[in-house]
Amino acid sequence: MIPSREWAVKLMHDRGMPPHIIRHSHAVSLVAVSVAFTLKKAGFEVDMRLVDRAALLHDICKADSLLNGGDHALMGRRLMEEHGYLRIGEIVGQHVRLESMEVNEAMVVNYADKRVMHDRVVSLQKRFLDLMDRYGKNEQSMQRILKHYADASEVERILVRSSGLEPGWLNHLNLIAGDHALDGGEGLL
Repeated sequence: MIPSREWAVKLMHDRGMPPHIIRHSHAVSLVAVSVAFTLKKAGFEVDMRLVDRAALLHDICKADSLLNGGDHALMGRRLMEEHGYLRIGEIVGQHVRLESMEVNEAMVVNYADKRVMHDRVVSLQKRFLDLMDRYGKNEQSMQRILKHYADASEVERILVRSSGLEPGWLNHLNLIAGDHALDGGEGLL
């Protein structure tokens, strides 16, 4: 079961997601749907509606986590499960750390999130340099960020090898207005 886009956007607003996290989530959705489309063209069975909704909702509990602590991916997974959206919850739960290196919707959303810094599509290197500047406060946090960078780089290699995705092409998505067909209109979805 996959919720409507309207339901997802309403939940984001009803839960009081800050505007900057909403903008980030829309940008992640744009990247995720683009990557999913590339995978579909290469013959992979990827549910683009599932990718879109999970990407929109991947940070549904980010503000809660920032205020009260806790793992926002796990909190988001539980919230989606409470609403009866188990597949969305499974993907939301993996947007920080993947459970496997299988090419699927979770990998797409995980990768898309790593390519969006705030609300702009950037390279993995630029994204992780920003994370290191903001969160690399001690040796342990720096090592964790470097591990996530290595994992994200491997995901990117898998997606490129699997679909012919050109990572630099995704930067062109910055030119697309928020209401473009790729962002939930009558286009790819």
